[in-house]
Amino acid sequence: MKMKNIFVCCVVLVLLNSPAFSAEDQNEPNSVAAEPNAAVSEQDDVAGNNFGHVLDTAQQQLKDSLAELSRLREQIAAETIPLSRKLSELENELSDVRLEYQKETSILDSRTLDLSNLNSEIKSRQQEAAYISNLLGEYIRNFESRLHIAEIQRYRQPLEAARLAPENSNLSEQEIFQAQAEILTVSLDRLFDSLGGARFEGSASDSSGSIHHGNFILLGPVAVFQSDDNKYVGTIEQRLGSLEPAIVEFGNPADANAASKIVSSLSGLLPLDPTLGNAHKIEQTKETIVEHIKKGGVVMYPIFALAGAALLVALSKWFYLSFMRKPSQKRIRELLDAVAKHDDKAVREKVRAIKGPVGKMLSIGVEHLNEPRELIEEVMYEDVLAARLRFNSFLPFVALSASSAPLLGLLGTVTGIINTFKLMTVYGSGDIKTLSAGISEALITTEYGLYVAIPSLLIYAFLSRKARGLVDSMEKAATAFINQVSKTPYRHDGSTNISVETVGQMRETRHNAGGDGGETLSINLAPARPYLRDSAGAVMNTKLLSVEKTATVAQAIDKIRTSEFGHDIDMVFIVDKNGKYTGHVPFRHLLIWPEHTSIESLPCAKSMSVRVDTHISEVHNIFDRHGIGSVPVLDFNDKLVGWIARSNGNGGQK
Repeated sequence: MKMKNIFVCCVVLVLLNSPAFSAEDQNEPNSVAAEPNAAVSEQDDVAGNNFGHVLDTAQQQLKDSLAELSRLREQIAAETIPLSRKLSELENELSDVRLEYQKETSILDSRTLDLSNLNSEIKSRQQEAAYISNLLGEYIRNFESRLHIAEIQRYRQPLEAARLAPENSNLSEQEIFQAQAEILTVSLDRLFDSLGGARFEGSASDSSGSIHHGNFILLGPVAVFQSDDNKYVGTIEQRLGSLEPAIVEFGNPADANAASKIVSSLSGLLPLDPTLGNAHKIEQTKETIVEHIKKGGVVMYPIFALAGAALLVALSKWFYLSFMRKPSQKRIRELLDAVAKHDDKAVREKVRAIKGPVGKMLSIGVEHLNEPRELIEEVMYEDVLAARLRFNSFLPFVALSASSAPLLGLLGTVTGIINTFKLMTVYGSGDIKTLSAGISEALITTEYGLYVAIPSLLIYAFLSRKARGLVDSMEKAATAFINQVSKTPYRHDGSTNISVETVGQMRETRHNAGGDGGETLSINLAPARPYLRDSAGAVMNTKLLSVEKTATVAQAIDKIRTSEFGHDIDMVFIVDKNGKYTGHVPFRHLLIWPEHTSIESLPCAKSMSVRVDTHISEVHNIFDRHGIGSVPVLDFNDKLVGWIARSNGNGGQK
């Protein structure tokens, strides 16, 4: 309170002595000066008294304040040293505390780092524990999968405990590891037992599915079982879809006795199957041919019916063709020599000596020896055609069997696959044995379809080739006979020459094209003067169509249609207005050109030609050297009088 009074007094003194306060008094408004003088004087007196009192009071307070200030300064000076001492002590204490704080902070950081390291270590150990747990779980699964089917009963309890331990929430991690690690002990014990074999109790099922209790002997991969009543002794195998060991009984009683002895006394000879049961499985897959066929289903019946019919036809045709007698070349040459000598009696004797279809055909030819060559050729060719039909009869059925059998097999394949899918909808696709019936039907039908098709195809080829050989022998003999008749015409009218026509003596048919009066088509029909026996004129074919080169395609086709030759014409010869040969055009080429096209503008072929007096052997040489199919025959004025075609296989001309 004293300090407050001193402060107020000081402020008042400062205000009173300041120039600003005086200036304010001097600068008062002029309105005050304008007041009445009496009032001013009175106020001045009052103000003077008030300020004087205030001044005195302030001075007194200033003195008191100064005295108080002096006293306080003395008091402060007296108290400064202890406070400074205490401040120093507190600062020292603060420094100690700071040092202690730094130590504690350092310790805390070290502890935090240690804690972080411990957390990392714990996490690493947890990962290792998880890895070991997974590794043990994988080992348990592998161990169980590698066990023999007979050992599953023996190790079922520890395997079950180890497999269910991770899922049991009541067990600690240590107990889980102990349960899983127990499998390691079990596996080591099994390893030591396998060195000398192991014997343990268990149960197994027989072929009917009945369960029997007994003892197992396990030696490596081989397991032998004997029931308690000694009725069932055999090796052990696993059946599909079953976790019970299955007994495969020994087929040999001696093996069964030896196995029973070793199970009972742990000594003796062990019957060993080197295939580890595969021999029994292979033996089970063996089946009779009837059982195999029955698996094919109903489609096997038409396949075997087709096979039987094809075999019956093939055997009958083989016997028929095999007993066909082929004449010797010597007998045919003797017949041809007799024909060349015009010895009727010898010809008939020689032809009767030739047996088989060739002899029958030659007999027909001999009966028509006095007829023209063309007629002899036609009647013999007719017999060749009839013989060909006989030889090839029923052979198409063998070919039909060869092509139909695979289709029947394919039908069985489709039905088998359909049955397989039906079984899959009922039983699923897990059990292959359930699906084996449909699969067997699908494959066996195809198998037997091919069994029928392949031999049928080979038999058809063999029989067809045999029939073709017989026909070829007939055609060869017919060709030789016709050629001999052509060389030595067999006529009893005293004439040995063949009459043909010439262009000058032929009957001509003319047709005016477009009103120009030109000759367009000539058809040779009339006989003419004779030629030498072995000349081209004697053997030439005078049935021909000759067209003038000024004719059109339409005119040529029209004349061919109206001619008496009909479809027998395959070549159209082209001549000039004097009848001289200029070329020839195949009939089929006329059909592809426009009707208004001139024959002269067509690409005509002009082959080699021969004269009417050319020897027949020279004609054959021309055919062989140049490989042509026909050759035109010209007279001495280069006019077309006929043509000769290369002989085909049956003695005729193309």
